[in-house]
Amino acid sequence: TLYVSDSDERSVRAYDLDGKGAASKERIVVDRIDGVPDGLRTDEKGNLYVAAKEVYVYELSNGPAKLLGEIPLAETPSNLAFGDADMETLYITARTSVYRVRLGVKGALPY
Repeated sequence: TLYVSDSDERSVRAYDLDGKGAASKERIVVDRIDGVPDGLRTDEKGNLYVAAKEVYVYELSNGPAKLLGEIPLAETPSNLAFGDADMETLYITARTSVYRVRLGVKGALPY
């Protein structure tokens, strides 16, 4: 699945990808996001992390997206990446800082 931030509509769109990378089945999976969505990452459970006004975590596996929680920061986040040897740390970039949050869940590999 390819996820795309739509800053104009403040939503996240999803597309199915075939073996050659062709996209199909466009759909909005998260809408009415507080703030402008930017960086996106998923974890091994299929949850979606969205950098917007805060970092929002959504469950996408059972129908409409369900907000699981928020990671508040002192600054507006811009991008996200899972890291460390165990892939259980979420690194978050913001205007002047990089934040590190241990989550206890592994990030999904982007390939």
